[in-house]
Amino acid sequence: METTTTFSKEEVIFRKGEQSKYAYIIRSGKVGIYKENDYGKRTLVRILRKSDLFGEMGLIDKYPRSATAIALENSSLTVVDNARFAFLSKYSPKFFVILVKTLTNRLRDTLGQLKNDGTQVELSNTMEYKMLNKKEIKK
Repeated sequence: METTTTFSKEEVIFRKGEQSKYAYIIRSGKVGIYKENDYGKRTLVRILRKSDLFGEMGLIDKYPRSATAIALENSSLTVVDNARFAFLSKYSPKFFVILVKTLTNRLRDTLGQLKNDGTQVELSNTMEYKMLNKKEIKK
């Protein structure tokens, strides 16, 4: 099922640890994705805007929510349940491309954050490393 719902500014859409039942596509407004430390302090890790997809990770891997989502302004969201998400992933090339781009951007952001934190990242088995290595060989 796919419906549209609204969230007021500062309203919680979902919390870290909750069971993942829905993915969301932003129709209007902005949504903040927050990580929380062990003491409950929230850190904004991403701002999402119109047409962004979020909440999909739990539908894919069946794990509880890994972050908290809060409306940063009045927002209208398309709510996609698990059955509709599975259908769109399988039968809608447009949706599948959006999903892959979303996951790819998150992976790039995560790798960038690890790099900026001074954390060592082993890239030898990643596609990015292989592509960079291939370009150097062709030169």
